[in-house]
Amino acid sequence: MSRCLPLILALVLAGCGQEQSGPEKPDTELSSLEQAAIDAGVIPDVRNVTLSGAFERRSDLGTDRFCAVGNDENGYQVGMIAMFGPDTKCEGMGEAERDGENVRIILNSEEKCSFTARFDGVELSLPGAMPKGCASYCSPRAGFNGVSFYLVGEGDAVARSTRGHDFESLCPGGED
Repeated sequence: MSRCLPLILALVLAGCGQEQSGPEKPDTELSSLEQAAIDAGVIPDVRNVTLSGAFERRSDLGTDRFCAVGNDENGYQVGMIAMFGPDTKCEGMGEAERDGENVRIILNSEEKCSFTARFDGVELSLPGAMPKGCASYCSPRAGFNGVSFYLVGEGDAVARSTRGHDFESLCPGGED
């Protein structure tokens, strides 16, 4: 048995390496299942969807909103609000750049708050851990951590109609 142990160990190690062999797919290549779902209209093709529009998420505590005016080539002006009750909220305005599913957001109406969110064509999800500067946009016991928004309307005109609490319009600017 002791003579077989090195052989068994070598076979196990060789088998582990085989699982990871083969070329890696670039981020833009879709699996056949993803492509079939896009072709059937079940999910959007994030490569062909714009961030421009209005996003919301409703709860018993209030309606969280996000809006983006602009395009992938020139960037976006954005605004967002997360409600945690009548007087507890986070609200800010800034800009964003999109690279596939990654959206780099920089809020600049208070302290600098910069982070990367994920956009799958329907839902925009903020990270669970946010930089310290993002707290300047929030009342005590509130935070943007892990907040998500769902697309409710596409285009700059819809985005400009998004209302905030302290800002009449969360997305006032941008060109059509």
